[in-house]
Amino acid sequence: MSNTLNRNMSMIYSVLHIMGLLLIFEACFMGVCFFLSWGLYLFSDDAILASNELKAMQSFIIPTLLTLGVGMGLYFPHRKKQIIVDKRSGYMVVASIWFFFSLFGALPFVLGGYTNSFTDAFFETASGFTTTGASIMTDVENLPYSIGLWRIMTEWIGGIGIVVIMLSIIPVVGGGGMTLYSAEVAGPTKNKLSPKIKETTHILLAVYIILTIIYICCYFFAGMSLFDAVCYAFTTISTGGLAPHNDSAASFSPLLQYLIILFMAMSGTNLLFFYLIVKGKVKTIRKSEEFKTYIFITIIATILVFLWIYRYDNGVEYSFRTAMFQVVSIFTSTGLLNCNYMNWNMGAITILIMLMFSGAMSGSTTGGLKLVRVMLLFKSARTNVKKSLHSNAFVPITIDKKMVNDEVVYNVFEILMLYVLTYIVIFLVFIFQNVPLDEAVVSSISMCSNIGPAYGEAGTGCFASYTPLAKWTISIVMIVARLEFITVFSIFTKAFWSR
Repeated sequence: MSNTLNRNMSMIYSVLHIMGLLLIFEACFMGVCFFLSWGLYLFSDDAILASNELKAMQSFIIPTLLTLGVGMGLYFPHRKKQIIVDKRSGYMVVASIWFFFSLFGALPFVLGGYTNSFTDAFFETASGFTTTGASIMTDVENLPYSIGLWRIMTEWIGGIGIVVIMLSIIPVVGGGGMTLYSAEVAGPTKNKLSPKIKETTHILLAVYIILTIIYICCYFFAGMSLFDAVCYAFTTISTGGLAPHNDSAASFSPLLQYLIILFMAMSGTNLLFFYLIVKGKVKTIRKSEEFKTYIFITIIATILVFLWIYRYDNGVEYSFRTAMFQVVSIFTSTGLLNCNYMNWNMGAITILIMLMFSGAMSGSTTGGLKLVRVMLLFKSARTNVKKSLHSNAFVPITIDKKMVNDEVVYNVFEILMLYVLTYIVIFLVFIFQNVPLDEAVVSSISMCSNIGPAYGEAGTGCFASYTPLAKWTISIVMIVARLEFITVFSIFTKAFWSR
C-alpha cells in the first residue's frame, strides 16, 4: 500500500512538473496575442479598432501572467530533478494538459466579455485546442483581431499537438518522450522516422510550420488579407474549422475555395508523407493502401454528392466545387463551410455523415476513427468470414502487404467500443436536454469525431443555443475524442492507480 502511494505521488509530481512547462508555453502564445493587441492599439489610425484592441489587451494581461505564474510555480521547484515518465504518468500528463490548456485559454474570452459565461468560453477554447471547430459565437467578425487570432491559434497549437511541440524543443523526460508521443499522436501505429523520438517530433513540427507558411503565402497572393491568410492557414493545416468570418468560407472567390480544398486535402494526409516527398521516397506514398483509399473515397463521395445536389440553374462548376468542398471538409474533420448543406437532400447529407465517422488518414491532424482503422475493421470482418468457412486456414490481416499483429487489431476494436460508449453517453445527454432526435444522432457523431458542423440547428457548427450541461458534455467529449479515448478512459480504471 505504501509503495503504491509513493509511486502515485511520484507520478503526480512528474505530471505537475511537465504541466508547468507546458503552461509556460501557453503563456508565451497568449503573449503573442497580447503584443498584437498592444501594437494595434498604439499604431492604428482607426479609433474604434484601437479601442477594441485596448479592451482585448486588458483581457490578455491577467490570463497571460496567471498562466505564466502557475506554470513557473509547477515547473521550477523540480527543475533540477530528472523526471521519469512511464506509461501512467504519460497518460496523465496528456489527458490533464488538454483540460488545463482549455481552462486557462478560456480566460481572455471571459474577462473581455466575449462570451456570455465561463461555460461558453471553455467550450470555445476546448473546441479550438481539440481542432473540433464547433462554436458558441454567432458574430465572430466583430471580435478584436487579437482575440480572433487567439481563438484560431488554439487550433494551430492543438493540431500538431501540445506535447509534440514540447518534445521537439525541450530535451525531456528521462526517456519518457515516446510515452508522451504515443499518448497524444493519432493512429493505431505511431510512425517514427528516427529511433530518437525528438528527431521525429522535430520533423513533424518542421513540416507543420513550413506547410503553414506555404498556406499563408498562397492565401495572401490569391486575394486574402494578411489576417485572413494567417487564420485560414491555421484552421486548414490543423483541420480545425474555426473561421474569422460568420459565413466560414462561403464568400471567398472560386480560386480561394479551390485552394482551401487542396490544403484541407493535404492536411488530411499523414504529415510525414511531406518529409518523404522531400527525401525522394515517393514510392512509399504510392504504395500506401490508406492513401489510395483516401483518394478513392474522396473522388467517389464527391461524385455522388455532386449528382445529388446538381441543379441546372447553379451550373456544373458551382455544384462540383460545393460538393468537393464539403466532402473534403467533413472527411478531413476541418468543418469549414462554403454553403449551407442543410438545404441538400438526405442522400447527399448521408454521405457526409458517413465521412464524419471515418475521418482521414492516421498521422494527420484530422479527427474520426481514422481511415486505416476503418480499413482494419473491414479486413478483420472479411478474415473472420473466411475463417468461418475454412476453420483451419491461416488468413492474415495485412496493410501495405505487411501483416498486422493481433494487438493492433484488438486496439482498433477497443477504440471502436469506447467511441460507441462515448457516443451513447453524449446522445443520451442531448436527448434529455430536448435536442431533436435527428440532430442528436448526427451531433453526437460530429463531437465524437471532432468535426464541428452537425445537423439541424447545429448544421453550421454553432451550439450557442444548447444548455450548459450539453455544452460541458460536448467540451469533455471533444477532449476525450481528440486523445482517441484510451488515454483518458485508462485514468479512470482501478488498475491505473493500483499498479
